Amino acid sequence: MDIGDLVRLKQPFQPESDSDRTYSYGIIAGIVWSEGASFPSPPVEIVLHLYDPDTQQIYTDAAGLQAIYAFRPNELEQV
Repeated sequence: MDIGDLVRLKQPFQPESDSDRTYSYGIIAGIVWSEGASFPSPPVEIVLHLYDPDTQQIYTDAAGLQAIYAFRPNELEQV
């Protein structure tokens, strides 16, 4: 996995508790490694922009910002 890759969430994610909209895909915006980890250690978290492949749009929050969310690598699979 690398920045810019499309990934599938193993469990749908609901960014807004008052909405029934869920996301099953994301685009990698960043990768977080453990401090002091030696390469090529596995990442600790993968930071995503939620993505809707049907509309080809990145999720934006109520403020109009492209929100980011962190997931553990075992919560994702590469597309």
